[in-house]
Amino acid sequence: MNSEGGPKVHLGSSGPSVMDEWTSLDIENENTHAAASQEAVMTGLTPDAATLQAAFDARPSHLDEVKQRHLEVLVTAGMLPETGLAEVHPERALAWVVDGINGRVNPDGLTIPLLGALPEHVHLKTKVTEEATLVHLTVQDGEHPDLVRELPLPLDAASTLEATFNEGRLHLRW
Repeated sequence: MNSEGGPKVHLGSSGPSVMDEWTSLDIENENTHAAASQEAVMTGLTPDAATLQAAFDARPSHLDEVKQRHLEVLVTAGMLPETGLAEVHPERALAWVVDGINGRVNPDGLTIPLLGALPEHVHLKTKVTEEATLVHLTVQDGEHPDLVRELPLPLDAASTLEATFNEGRLHLRW
């Protein structure tokens, strides 16, 4: 146990080793009881002109929508749009996958929003290859197909990798 009240998970001891099997990664749950806030929405039958204009201006163009849908199909199929560049700069592959699920890459890890998911439905497995540390993320949902993504982390991430689920957000730190 650490001073924050939960166990920290560290994979590996002195350095990464090549593994053939996926290893389960425990997720530390740090949820606090916070009041859920909801964004303002248009109500009533007669919104004002300024609200309608702002909603129109915020909409992406048709071409932007087509590009985004194409990108989503490629990422869902496991094909990264910048595959050639990702081989030269592996951090780009991680950025594409994380961006595809509305996450954020931080200097010391990454954050993935999983609002509405229960901690027991989020599963992580890790595997160290010669090129990278891979994290296999599975989010189960009884009504829909599972969300499954493979995140290519830097090779040295295996020795200090830890996962935390806090207020609907999954944090991976290394």
